This record gives sequence, C-alpha cells and structure tokens, in this order.
Amino acid sequence: MLDLFNLVCFFVLGFIGWVTYKIFIWPFYVSPLRKIPGPPSANPIFGNIMTLLKEEEPQLKWIQEYGNIIKYYGIFNEPTLFVADTRIIQEITLNKVYDFIKPPKMLADAIIIAGKGIVLAEGEDHKRQRKMMNPAFSHNNVKEMIPTFIRVAFTLKDLIEDKVNLGESEINLTPYISKATLDVIGLVGFNYEFNSLTSSNELAEAYDSLLNGSYPMLRVAISMLSNYIPFIRKIPTDINKRFANACEVIERVSKRLIKEKYNEAENGELKGKDLLSLLININKTLPTEEKMTDEELKYQIMTFLIAGHETTSVSTCWALYLLAQHPHEQDLLREELVKAFPDKSKFNPTFDEINSLEYLNCIVKETLRIHSPAPFTTRTNLNDETFGEYFIPKDTTIMVAISALHKSPEIWGSTAKDFDPQRWLNPSLTKNVTNLNYLPFLTGTRACIGNKVALNEFKILLSMLIRNFVFKPIEGFQLEPRTMAVNKPKPYLGLNVSKVEG
Repeated sequence: MLDLFNLVCFFVLGFIGWVTYKIFIWPFYVSPLRKIPGPPSANPIFGNIMTLLKEEEPQLKWIQEYGNIIKYYGIFNEPTLFVADTRIIQEITLNKVYDFIKPPKMLADAIIIAGKGIVLAEGEDHKRQRKMMNPAFSHNNVKEMIPTFIRVAFTLKDLIEDKVNLGESEINLTPYISKATLDVIGLVGFNYEFNSLTSSNELAEAYDSLLNGSYPMLRVAISMLSNYIPFIRKIPTDINKRFANACEVIERVSKRLIKEKYNEAENGELKGKDLLSLLININKTLPTEEKMTDEELKYQIMTFLIAGHETTSVSTCWALYLLAQHPHEQDLLREELVKAFPDKSKFNPTFDEINSLEYLNCIVKETLRIHSPAPFTTRTNLNDETFGEYFIPKDTTIMVAISALHKSPEIWGSTAKDFDPQRWLNPSLTKNVTNLNYLPFLTGTRACIGNKVALNEFKILLSMLIRNFVFKPIEGFQLEPRTMAVNKPKPYLGLNVSKVEG
C-alpha cells in the first residue's frame, strides 16, 4: 500500500512539476522566443487571449508599441507571434508557402465545419486541389454568375421594402444579408435553391447557430481550449449540443448535394455552370493521380458553404454600417448608381458595368481594408526559421497581422483608421499599396480562390441596397467593439432604413 501511495505521489508531483515548467518557466526563461518583445502575460491559462477576445484589436497597439515582430502568450502561456513585416509575409505567403502550414492543433473545429477542402488542405493535396479547381473560377464563369447575384439581390430588396412599407424603419439587417448570401452560394455553387430568404431552412439555422449564437466569447474560448483538451467538446453543455447539431446538418446537406449531382451525372444531365457541376466534369477528365476523391468533393461543398456566404455577408454588413456612419459617402455612391441605373426597377448590370463603377470600387476596397473578412491568418513553420534577428524554432504559431497592416500609418498615412474611400483615388497613397500590405483575400497560391466571386456578389448586393434605400444609424444603438473573436457587426447590424424615391 505504501509503494502505491508513493507511486501516486510521484506522478502527482511530476505532473505539477511539468505544468509549472510548461506554464511558468519555459515560456519566460527557456523558449527561444523569449527575447522577442511583446505584452506581458495576463493569465497563466489564457495568456493574452482574453485581451484579444475582449478589447478592440489590441494587436494594433502592440505592433505600434513593440515593432513588426511581436510575441504574445496564447493558451497555457504558449509563445505566439504576430507579424506585420512585409518581408516575412512574403516568405510565408509566396516564397515558402508550403513550409508554413495552418497549425493542426488549432483546426479541430474548423475541420468539422469546413472539412479538409481547399482552405484547409496542405502541401501536395492543396496543389492538386487548387490546380483542379482553378478553371471553375475562371473569368467567364464568374461573369455568368452576375444574373444570379441580381436575382437574389432583388429578393432581398423586396423583403426589406415590405418591412419599410409596413411602417418598420429600425431593421436588423444581419439575418437578411446572411440568408441572401447563403441563397447565392446555393445557386452558383450547386444550382440548388435554399430559398432561405423566403422560407425556413435548416442549413441557414445551422450557420446562424454556429456564427451568431449567444455567448460569442465563451464559444471562442471553448473552441480554442478544445484544440488542447479535446474532451471539452464532449461535455453536454448547450453550446456543445448546438455545435454538434449544426455540424451534423452541414455534413448531411453536403452529402445530399453531392449525391444529387452524381445522380444527375449518371443520367447524363450534368450540364450546369454551377461550381460543383464544373468540378465534377473537370474531375472526369483528369488522370487518376490528379482526381479529387468523393470525400474531397464533399469537403469543397462544406468549404463553399461556410466561406462562400459568410465572407460576403460580413463585408456587406460592414459596408452598410460604414455608409450609414458617413452619409456623404453614401450619397456619392448613390449618385454614381443613379447615373448608371436611372430606373432602379431595371437594375441589371453586366460584369463589366458593375466593375466600371469607380466609387463603388473605392467603397468596396475601403470596407475590406477597415474591416477585413479575416483580421489575421495563422501559420506554423515546418522548419526552423530566422525572422530578422530572431531565431524561430519549428512549430511556432505565427499570425500574419492583416488588420494591423491595413491600419498602419506608415502605409495609409495619418488617416489610416478613418473610413475614407477617396484615398483609393489618390495616387500618392495608392503607390504604397502592394499585395503584401493589403490582404483582404491573402495573396499567392493560398489566396482565396473565390475572391472574384465574392467581390462581384458584394458589389451587386451593395449597389442594389444603396440604390433603393437610405441607411442611417439608429439613435442610441451602439455596436460592441470589434475583437479577434468577432469579424461582423455585434450584436447585429441595426440601421434606420427608408426608401429612395424615384
């Protein structure tokens, strides 16, 4: 009995010693990253994570205070880097793109939601998927999507107009815009009518549960901790149950969509120009070693569903919010739209027409600068690296600080934090902009493959809404500060809406 007691004591003391070393000694006195400047740890369990989740983009302040390479502390005080040095970003995104992968230990929830499609695939798998998928996102295919964008935009406009006609002026626009972009990806992605704008839809409800549920900070904290302590996701809490139910719906719908497409293909009916039909037809022509498996095609559906509708939804919401806060800019955009489309009931621009609108282009670029769809992207290095004077051991978590670059006074001048679409008409400012410091869709071979789809959908939806409605702030309604955990207006986009007459 005494030997058993001693053995238990040995293991308990050993565990306490190991935890003490990993949390309190190694990060500060042993880690090769200890000499890199940055904020002190705020908490032994969450490091600086709670600061990132609660405060408004603290990484901007950190980079201004400590430089373009900073260290902060993650879960259990793990040293983590924020990088805003364009030379290093070039290494990560262009020169050594496959030597810097998305950290496997941070992807547990993402893989469940989106699968290992093109966004999460690495190395040879990513090269093969990207090569195979590029033709589906060609210029001509994107041009043919424009009528679908317009059709859904009219449905969205009609629904908002109905509310205004009934005397409602203060409207929560978030669910309308989110459902509109889901309907768009259903049509251009799979030629499938979700009709989530006009009827109840389980997929829309699943994404709403994942992306707009209550307790966002707690949801993010659980997601982060589950990468280190997987059983946390098994605890039968309400948040975990909703997460599991939503993921089950996404998986089931994705399987159904691909099954229906294969049934069409077997009957010789797969002639659509939707992305999934194009991928299946391209896949048929490839040699075996270059083909996608059925599982990989299912993953692309899951990726299209989450990335294809959420990015555009968030960007459209932020554009409306910013234009409501800046009525002069809203008026200038509306003037351009009225001139281009005098009869709003016949709004039917071509690809070339919508992309020829100069001020619309400025509004879109500035919205993506101020509120980038992703404020950072995360990588880990497969090999030891050197960043400037610092040695970076392999398996270090590295975050490319996109939002910090987008608001750097060195690049954008003294008005870097201001919403100023006209900056994009100023050659003395735009000459400083490169694909390494303006990264709303990243750059290089890991850049968003659907960025042209997203940009054109964004332009169509925004044009339809601004041409038909005037948006103003609701008196007394305030958005919460934007943190690392939230890339959309929180708690929701509430605006005062009235019709544009004539």
